[in-house]
Amino acid sequence: MPESEKKSKPLYKRAPRGCAGVFFAFAVVCAATWGACLGYFVQLLEGAKTQLSVLDDFRPKVGSKFFDKDGELLGEYAVDYRQLVSLNEIPLFVQKAFVASEDHVFYEHRGVRPTAIASAMYFMLRTGRTRGGSTITQQIVRNLEGQLVGREQTIERKLKEMLIALQLEREYTKDEILELYLNQIFLGGSASGVEAASRQYFGKHCWDLTISEAALLAQVTPAPLYYRPDKHPEIAQKRRDYVLERMLENHFITQEEYNTAIQEKVGDCIISSEERLSMMAAGRGFWGPNTFLAPYFVDEVRKRIMNMGPQGGSVSKQSLLEGGLEIYTTLDLDLQLWAEKVLNDALEEFDKKKLDALKKAGQESEFTPVSGALVCLDNRPGREGFVRALVGGRDWEKQKYNTATQARRQPGSSVKPYVWAAAIADGMTPSTTELDTPFVRKDAAGNVWAPKNFDGEFKGPVTLRSALEQSRNVVSIRLVEKLRMPFVRSFMYDAGIRESEIPDYVGLTIALGTPNITILEQCTAYSTFAKNGAYTPPMFVTEIRDRDGLLWKQFEVHKEPAAIPPNVAYVVSYMMQGVAKWGTGARTAPLGDRPRAGKTGTTNDSKDAWFCGFTQEYTTVVWIGYRDARSLGKGTNYTGGRLACPVWTTFMLKAEEGLPVRDFEVPPGVVFYNVDKHSGLAGGNFREAFIEGTEPPAEPPVLQDEESMENLLDVNMLQQLSSSEPTAPATEPPTSTVSSPLVAPPAPAAPATPPSSDLLAPFE
Repeated sequence: MPESEKKSKPLYKRAPRGCAGVFFAFAVVCAATWGACLGYFVQLLEGAKTQLSVLDDFRPKVGSKFFDKDGELLGEYAVDYRQLVSLNEIPLFVQKAFVASEDHVFYEHRGVRPTAIASAMYFMLRTGRTRGGSTITQQIVRNLEGQLVGREQTIERKLKEMLIALQLEREYTKDEILELYLNQIFLGGSASGVEAASRQYFGKHCWDLTISEAALLAQVTPAPLYYRPDKHPEIAQKRRDYVLERMLENHFITQEEYNTAIQEKVGDCIISSEERLSMMAAGRGFWGPNTFLAPYFVDEVRKRIMNMGPQGGSVSKQSLLEGGLEIYTTLDLDLQLWAEKVLNDALEEFDKKKLDALKKAGQESEFTPVSGALVCLDNRPGREGFVRALVGGRDWEKQKYNTATQARRQPGSSVKPYVWAAAIADGMTPSTTELDTPFVRKDAAGNVWAPKNFDGEFKGPVTLRSALEQSRNVVSIRLVEKLRMPFVRSFMYDAGIRESEIPDYVGLTIALGTPNITILEQCTAYSTFAKNGAYTPPMFVTEIRDRDGLLWKQFEVHKEPAAIPPNVAYVVSYMMQGVAKWGTGARTAPLGDRPRAGKTGTTNDSKDAWFCGFTQEYTTVVWIGYRDARSLGKGTNYTGGRLACPVWTTFMLKAEEGLPVRDFEVPPGVVFYNVDKHSGLAGGNFREAFIEGTEPPAEPPVLQDEESMENLLDVNMLQQLSSSEPTAPATEPPTSTVSSPLVAPPAPAAPATPPSSDLLAPFE
């Protein structure tokens, strides 16, 4: 080897170059990335399992339903309009319409369709627009309340959605998933689920849908606001046709079914607003969220169950809107609808006549619609106090104020049965004679109070029966003066006037019905007479069940058997039968031989017109007047006997239809004597009721008319009498101290404040 070559040879041998280091580094990075991805995947998987557990406890938000006594649906309080139905209640073609529209291979995949996702991604890259690639299972995961997956357009959210969908398919059957989907999918308006949407758009149940209507519902799903058939019928029809084509392609329907369905027009399927109103007016067949039959009644129920107090177990607002409660009420829907019709017809007739009169007088601008209210309570054993009908106004949409339960109005002469009950309890009888002669009192300033009878006349000596039948105001005032106002007031409270305060200053004017009370209170109090003195508060609800149908709370009838002594209540009722036959309530005559009792009431200047009456089965009170307390009119045409009594009679004819004719039950302690009906003396041919231990007089009594001798009480005498009058608590009316029908009344007393001068006009 040449020397030069030896010199150029390196002193050491260089190792050959390789990629081991790079490979090692790459392997480390890959392992780390894989580990991170695996950890992230495990984290997502654990999160998916945690979130899926929400489904185990998932309860869709369902509103609370109200039912009448026969289980007829009155309506539902709800945030969303959702009606849960089982899958076997949903026709197969309805199910297939949604499957064809949203996920035609729903029964084949495992919750996720990679090909659909890839196709959607390719479409987005190509067009810049998004397109759905989610399965029905993924839609449930995305839309279900409480899943916390969100709706943001991120890869993480999509991965979570896919993982939860896979888990969902592992733990639930396809039918369970589809049932959940069809019950919670939003379909526009306020409807969630196919049943709610069927009622909203078609006014029918989902099991009554046609194939065309099913496709019309399914087409709403991608864009509920844009594809609503009632708002955008042309767009909806094109989408409906597409769904029908998809159903045909997937052999979900036959060619013949397709041909029939494609011919239907959207306009022929969707109910119009007029049709919806007509169906609602008919009382059955259609309802929506927060839309009710008997709205005044249902709203009163809502208030009462939300204010039962801690011990009563009040229903919260959230439970009412989302808890799916089933509230069974005492309402008789047939009677309720009849009550609404009868009262509204009468009010419309009154308005027409009033408007015509105002037009003739050139005062048309002064016209205001008249108001009215009606309450009916059940008297029958086991159902005492059940509210069977309650009309609180003419139009709930225009006027939410419930006249039957919120308005306090003067009862006028319909207060007289309480005065007469006090008199009978004090030992008087229907044959007791009282003076119907001028009655004058004056105050310290010299102002004279001289109340009159409605007809402006005086009858002289009259029996208590005749005075009640003819509604003699002066006799009522004289009785209160003798018995003293607190004693009379106690009978009002015992009968049922327990919410409205009757202050001491009402004084003698209590005899004319000046205290303000509610229509519901008046009906409750009159029902006490109908039940021979047994007081029962009005009942609106019989039971409340939870969303699973389990009993949550049951309501029982609470009765005070002798709030008014039974024999006293019966004798007064017996006299009120005369009012309904021969007196101011004679317009009840169409009821024929059916026993009934009642009393008219007309306040000062005819601001209020009442008829309050009862049979063995029902107690009903009708009130007519203006909300601003203006006069109904002047004269006999604007009295309770002329305005309210015919409404009461027409309603009761329907209420009593098909029921046996029953007389009022005579309690122990009542005896009958034959008397002369006019004079009340023994020996006539009229059968009169008396408290045992009393009897009709054999000779006419000698009565002294102090007014004829100008013996007027001055203010000093009034003050002396007033000083001995017990003062009632301001917060609660006094209870009666009567332990037997013949117990003496409290110490004599006069009104704490002299009657106001605006009571000079007559009362009926």
